[in-house]
Amino acid sequence: MCEYTYENGQKCRLKPVEGSKYCPLHIPFEEGEKLLGDKIGEVKAETFQRRLKVGQSYFEGVYLYDAVISEYKTEKILVFKNSQIKNLIIEDSEVKGLVLINSTVDRVILFQSKMEVVLVKNSSVFGLNILRVDFSSNISVRDSSVKYLMLNSTQYVGENEEESYGGRSAKGLVEFSNLRDVRRIGVNVRYPLLRKILEGHGLTVSEAGRRAVRVHSLVIRNVSFDTAPRFKRQVRLSINGFSGNLIFENLDVFGHVEITWSNVKSPEFVHVFIHSNLIIRRSQINVDLTWTMTVLPSLPLELTVEGFVVIEDCRFNNPYAEEVFYRLARTSWERSGDFERADSYYYLEMVARRKARLKTRRKGIKKLVDRFEVGFEWLFADLTCKYGTDWKRPIIIWLFAVNVLFPLLFFVTNSVQGISKVMTFLDYEYFSIVTATTLGYGDYHPVGVGRAIASVEALFGMFMWAVFLTVFARKYMR
Repeated sequence: MCEYTYENGQKCRLKPVEGSKYCPLHIPFEEGEKLLGDKIGEVKAETFQRRLKVGQSYFEGVYLYDAVISEYKTEKILVFKNSQIKNLIIEDSEVKGLVLINSTVDRVILFQSKMEVVLVKNSSVFGLNILRVDFSSNISVRDSSVKYLMLNSTQYVGENEEESYGGRSAKGLVEFSNLRDVRRIGVNVRYPLLRKILEGHGLTVSEAGRRAVRVHSLVIRNVSFDTAPRFKRQVRLSINGFSGNLIFENLDVFGHVEITWSNVKSPEFVHVFIHSNLIIRRSQINVDLTWTMTVLPSLPLELTVEGFVVIEDCRFNNPYAEEVFYRLARTSWERSGDFERADSYYYLEMVARRKARLKTRRKGIKKLVDRFEVGFEWLFADLTCKYGTDWKRPIIIWLFAVNVLFPLLFFVTNSVQGISKVMTFLDYEYFSIVTATTLGYGDYHPVGVGRAIASVEALFGMFMWAVFLTVFARKYMR
């Protein structure tokens, strides 16, 4: 019998390899290669497949080159403990779960399978790839060393449970916590090496099967990233095509964080420091009232971005959250001295603040006053100069109004008289320019309704020139 002793004190009952005291599963790589050469890999694989067929699901202290589990169904949880495996691949299978404890694995690939739970704990994994997996409970990778962690086209297919206030449901939870030596965490990102590995084992990956990652919550906490200089400018956290709650907690990200094409619900950033840039593109940010009251006020304090915050083509269901995110982006660009980019975010921030005022629960006169103030702000602050960020707009508006709109009004109403017996459109335009600039030569004067029109134009001209000078000075002389 094999001399390997399990933690419960029992010994392995398999027949040892000739010349060794260990069976094919427990014989170390070096010893097996000395005795059988390259054939040891085939012997180990054959023995492993036989044990699976007889129903064994617990493997402790095994040494395997390729542990491939294909088209396999079982109601048991596959457990690998205190083991060393080169490649662990589970594809097109239905298992209750996978548990990996105190083991060293080069690559773990879960491909196109259904399982209830996945647990990786106290292990060392170079590459962990979960691709097209439907799970009904949770996925947890914690207290381990993982270089590359990829979660692609994976979805929670269990029943949704209601959460109590302040707590999180364990159902549908994907948790990456207490990890070290991490080079990259990716959700729905392309990984060319994975395709080569799968094709090497006779498996094919097609883009047609690509789908969003849908989970209840994705929690990434206490992750220590590899601080080698060559990784500092790389994207270390990439979230793409994701739908669910997103929680970042106690992270010191030595690189970029990118969120794209996602439907993020109630994002939380708790003690998060990003050394490079935070990029959010083409995503929907959905928050609820509880998040607005508890998380939003502390967001600028909890999230620190050393580089830039880039928010492009995003939609928010809550203007308060929209305002805070754009403010974070604005301040990050102001620190670098790029005031033009900062102005673009300032405008979006002010628009969000204006929309937030319409969300107030006031009634009666107060509500009417708020709506009037918002309309006034839109007309005189947004329409005229985009809250002081666009110096070209007041010039265009002034030229159009003074040279086209007001002359046309004077012409239609025939409300200007002067030295010319027959007024032409150029005369009306001349009078309009003189009125807008408040020169008042006296050769032409308004009559009737023209007095009201001229008064409005004089006020308009003074206001627009003041706006132009203010915006121009702000743009180029600060």
